[in-house]
Amino acid sequence: MTTEFVRATDAEWKSQVVTVADVPIVNLMPGANTHIVPGRNMTLSFATVDANTYATVHSHPHEQMMIILKGEMDVIVAGKYYHVKAGDVVPIPGDIEHGAQAQDTPCELVEVFSPARKEFEEKLRQASGTSA
Repeated sequence: MTTEFVRATDAEWKSQVVTVADVPIVNLMPGANTHIVPGRNMTLSFATVDANTYATVHSHPHEQMMIILKGEMDVIVAGKYYHVKAGDVVPIPGDIEHGAQAQDTPCELVEVFSPARKEFEEKLRQASGTSA
């Protein structure tokens, strides 16, 4: 590292860096839990999906990217299913119907939503015991 940058103070670090394990777990549905990290214009979801869990087909106005970190699942996008595994990324445009079915083992994934999902942030506030 060059000397042109100053190391952040502990207080600055705490205000800038999120340790995912420290974020309360939010239950999205039976068999699917996540750590939600909100941003100004996007929301991150670090999800764990139990084996054989089915997320019903739905849509929302948010663009979504699913990054599969561990396990395998079938992702349904616009009436077709795609078998995905660790290392695969699935872009889902806003307002497109989509869902997923985990396979015989748990699946870990990161989801990125834009614009920010305010209802996810509300679930995080409820899990944290904080008010809006």
